[in-house]
Amino acid sequence: MPYYRGICNFCGTGCGHLLRVEGNRVRGVYPLSGHPLSRGRLCVRGWHIHELLQTEDRINQPLIKDQGCFRQVSLETAIDFVARKIKNISGREVAFLGSPRASNEENYLLGKFARSVIKTNNLSLSSDAGQEESARVLLEGCGWPAMTGSLAELRQADFILVVGGDLTKQNPIIASEIHYAHRAGAFLATISPRKTQMARLSQVHLRPRPGTIFYLLQGLARVLADDRKIDLDYLSRFTANSQSFIDGLKLVEIDKVVEITGIEKEQIVRLAGQLAESDSAYAFYPTGVQSLDSRTMAALFNLFLLAGKIGRRGSGLNPVTGVSNLLGSYDLGVSPVFLPGYAAVTDEQAWEKLENFWRVRLDRWPGRNVDACLSDQEAIKALFIVDHDEEIIRHVNRINQLDLVVYFGAYHNSFASLADVIFPRTSYVEGDGTYTNSERRVQLAQKKIDPPAGVRPLWEILTALARALGHNWNYHSAEDIMSEISQLVPYYSGLTYEKLTTRLGLKWPCDDLHPEGTDCLLAEDAGRRFQFIPAGWPGQSLAYDQEIQKDFPFKLVVGRSNYFWHQNSVMKRTFIPKREYNALLLLYPRGFVEISEEDARRLGLREKQLVRVVAESAEVRLAVRISRDILSGMLYIPYFIDEMIPEFLHRQVVDLEKNEEFFLPVRLEKVG
Repeated sequence: MPYYRGICNFCGTGCGHLLRVEGNRVRGVYPLSGHPLSRGRLCVRGWHIHELLQTEDRINQPLIKDQGCFRQVSLETAIDFVARKIKNISGREVAFLGSPRASNEENYLLGKFARSVIKTNNLSLSSDAGQEESARVLLEGCGWPAMTGSLAELRQADFILVVGGDLTKQNPIIASEIHYAHRAGAFLATISPRKTQMARLSQVHLRPRPGTIFYLLQGLARVLADDRKIDLDYLSRFTANSQSFIDGLKLVEIDKVVEITGIEKEQIVRLAGQLAESDSAYAFYPTGVQSLDSRTMAALFNLFLLAGKIGRRGSGLNPVTGVSNLLGSYDLGVSPVFLPGYAAVTDEQAWEKLENFWRVRLDRWPGRNVDACLSDQEAIKALFIVDHDEEIIRHVNRINQLDLVVYFGAYHNSFASLADVIFPRTSYVEGDGTYTNSERRVQLAQKKIDPPAGVRPLWEILTALARALGHNWNYHSAEDIMSEISQLVPYYSGLTYEKLTTRLGLKWPCDDLHPEGTDCLLAEDAGRRFQFIPAGWPGQSLAYDQEIQKDFPFKLVVGRSNYFWHQNSVMKRTFIPKREYNALLLLYPRGFVEISEEDARRLGLREKQLVRVVAESAEVRLAVRISRDILSGMLYIPYFIDEMIPEFLHRQVVDLEKNEEFFLPVRLEKVG
């Protein structure tokens, strides 16, 4: 019975697995013992990926909606239909939503199709909004838009700081590596308002009030500067503006930090000392729904730069992506602010390079993300979406008003029913492609089974669409596309399928200077001095409006979990996650809101009692779940019920998803 090496397609860890194939179907999954990151482990999602790949809920034929009903058509008919419709719509009236689960080759070609054929810069990913902000911060600070440290050396670390979210839920295998390092002697600290599983594993858990992590990080930096626990030689050699940053820290008042965050001064001083005294220090933060905001990311970067932990072996700042190929999607420019290779859309030379290579004139007008386009009633008339989850349904009314909606997908879901045209595409085991995990490891996944008859890879469909619109693209394989990527994206310039076939991935930058990839960022090789990022200090003001607090005294944050992870159609097709999801529905059919024991006693609330969660513009009824994980004055909703989005979070969910530092002011009212 054949086994094929592959890559898990759920989260951004990119674990290695072996898929058992029988009769052109994936029948089982096993961990790959030699994988350099997962090391023979899979999480609960990865152990059940074969169930997703066995589902009968496939889209097998192109479909066109005719008087509200879909009819099967040929690929040629579907392509001709889209080509005729899109010719009557200007590029600025079209938006593209890429998939962070699509391969690098597919995402690159989607961006090329959007920008060079349709002439639109409305191109984005709605998953993990924090990734764009993280890339911006790191590019400004060190010119390197992803993990600066090496996970291979994590088990030898002295100090590990996890800020925000819960990596044990989002990326269990990376969290497991942190746990191994802790057991080996690393000092582990967590900063998060909610008591997460990672916090339970930590020696120190600082629980600042929601919205105040930024202030706490600024306070830690102030302590380092005041106590002279900084490496002046490092700052002199490798940073450009350290003195101005240190001078600016004088505005940070430790007593005010204590007041705002609720964290005692002794705890701040102690944690700053642990960081300063460590030889090897790592910081982790998620870029998913519980990511930090850009200001807080900047404060974390500044703290580690001040401590001399950026650009040194055995140390680094490590954003962790929540979806499998999210980092690769940004690497290849599926963004309104980045061109391929993270060139800014304001960079004229980068545009000229693309024009010369693609041999087409490009428009420079500033694009917007798809959510912004759909929020504007006049912005767009057509929408192209790849393999997207159900959360975009919150825009159902606006989507129904569009002149053309095109969906490229392997599986049926709630969004597909809104499309005018559906193109079936191969799943990730039915074709070749590369995927880039959180640690910058580019891995090749090769074809393992044949797709259903009539189902084509996304790159083939896009090539045919481009041809129908007058662009003669000459691609014959995914490998051809990677050859083009390597000529346009400096980080990928040394990558080839030949190399990747014989290796378990290579970490970018992979180029002439680093033909076997680059393990971590080293200050000596960075080619520039690192920059402290201006983050400011709001003086006496708190992180929230005092007037709003009177009427809405609770701070609501949202999140997700292993089993209803990303609230998507993928998880609902795997047995164990679906079982756990359904078990939660039995207990809380309409969802729940977590509240602290102290607040529950004060308000006279009992477990499962129905309450109204009221915001300024909307409200929702939920069951109470009393939890020791929640601070007094804080509420937490894991939104896993579809109806919760249109009924309550429709207006707020976009901001709530952006980062953990954002909270929604609400009040609680008993029902009945």
